[in-house]
Amino acid sequence: MILETLHHSVQTVFANKMRLVKALLIPFIVTYCLRSLKVSMAGSELYEEVLVFVLNITIFLVSSIICMRTQQILDSYGTDDTRFSRWQGISFDAQQRRYTAYLFLCFGLLNAIWAVFQIDYEWVNNGVLYSLLLALGVAGWIIFSRLSFVLPAIAAGKSASFKDALILTKHKKLYAFVIAGLLPVAFYMLFIGLPIFMLFANPKFAMSLKFIYVFIWGVIVIAIPFIIAAIEGTAYRELMGNSEATELTSIE
Repeated sequence: MILETLHHSVQTVFANKMRLVKALLIPFIVTYCLRSLKVSMAGSELYEEVLVFVLNITIFLVSSIICMRTQQILDSYGTDDTRFSRWQGISFDAQQRRYTAYLFLCFGLLNAIWAVFQIDYEWVNNGVLYSLLLALGVAGWIIFSRLSFVLPAIAAGKSASFKDALILTKHKKLYAFVIAGLLPVAFYMLFIGLPIFMLFANPKFAMSLKFIYVFIWGVIVIAIPFIIAAIEGTAYRELMGNSEATELTSIE
């Protein structure tokens, strides 16, 4: 089912390529410019914590637009919905604000989970306690993967909540964990962790291709949220069993 979801994700993305370009090109460009500005300021006097914080929040907000629009377009695949057949800029309607709020809560939970995984063993000074904290981290990660399915539900126009997301994934916990918990980590390790490793492994070669390297890496970084949103949006439709899903609150 997981491989089938990945296949359907790729298939649906390519089938909607023009609508995706029209809806996402401007947010992608804005995100890339913001990230480039953030990188260019590193090590300079302008690299102030407050400014970096503002840039991070702005990048997060624009990325939420990318994620929601991706899931909206994929959810409307095969319908006569033409809302996404035109060029679109940056805008936050009520649905987008709600989506962003839930995304922010998921992001906060994810950061809390990572904080647990990064606890210093010597600080804990107790193997049992440390193991318990790691077990709580894994449990939190599983819960996070299930809760994240509220996002494509909101993008699809449902009056969904975290409770509805838990109901939706009740009998597909492993599926939800792989799709929303493991795959994003795998993408980040492959497309971000591996290039960093290569940079340190052969810095001279990396510096000789600095411009190409930074450009491609920048594109990949902003594309990852799009990829994750596309896969999770497809998985949401698989879970609902129908591309025109009924209200989540009707699920038993």
